[in-house]
Amino acid sequence: MEHNAVVLEHQRHNGLLSVVAAANLVGVSKYTLRSWIRQRRISHIRLGRRVLLDPRDLDRFVQAGRIEARISR
Repeated sequence: MEHNAVVLEHQRHNGLLSVVAAANLVGVSKYTLRSWIRQRRISHIRLGRRVLLDPRDLDRFVQAGRIEARISR
């Protein structure tokens, strides 16, 4: 899915992202993201069978995995 389609998908759900759109933004496969959701590693919203992600939760998840570079001397 190209960037414009991701933006349209984002707008359709009042700021919430589908699994496919969120996976594209993070740069992982939809299967990886669904695995993280099943493992409850990432916050998500379930509306019936539909799973949506808040971009703020996605950003927090990515930042939590950030590893700072070592400064060599």
